[in-house]
Amino acid sequence: MIATLNKSKTALTINRQEFKLALEKIGTAIDKQITSLKKAKQSYDAAEMAREVISEANIFEAIIEGFNEAEETNLKLTDITNLEVAQGWIDEFVEKYSDI
Repeated sequence: MIATLNKSKTALTINRQEFKLALEKIGTAIDKQITSLKKAKQSYDAAEMAREVISEANIFEAIIEGFNEAEETNLKLTDITNLEVAQGWIDEFVEKYSDI
């Protein structure tokens, strides 16, 4: 699972390994798009593409929504215990594309 719900169903913790695996899958899709743009000799900003995909995905919102539906909870973003750390993982992900 990408997150773990605490026993009292009042907080989530994002699982590092699963979250980074999900980011890798997103990265694979971005890499394919970059390859296509290169072949077509079109310009692109890889970092902007990564930021856009991440913002459109609303990853944390989707995780919260999934748990709220599955577990009949009413969690909010502030209920993610390691949100700052997980945001750092996203920042690392986007930074990787800044170097392309």
